[in-house]
Amino acid sequence: MADYNLVGVIKVMPTDPDVNLDELEEKLKAVIPEKFGLAKVEREPIAFGLVALKFYVLGRDEEGYSYDEVADLFRQVENVESAEVETVSRI
Repeated sequence: MADYNLVGVIKVMPTDPDVNLDELEEKLKAVIPEKFGLAKVEREPIAFGLVALKFYVLGRDEEGYSYDEVADLFRQVENVESAEVETVSRI
């Protein structure tokens, strides 16, 4: 495992409550660039049956690691309404 020193939380909103979250989670994991790691994925109930996926993505504090890049890749996945970087913290 790479020597990561940052964790970024990216919140992904599906297009509607009927989206299969297990399938969406797997599709999103597949687009994370290899240089990043994944600590965990949490599900956060929002309202009216809508559940957001929160990806805890590991990276390094150096050039070439952009959490906005990961969020942009997430936005291109089918059934993703939005993907936003919530926080980036040192670990």
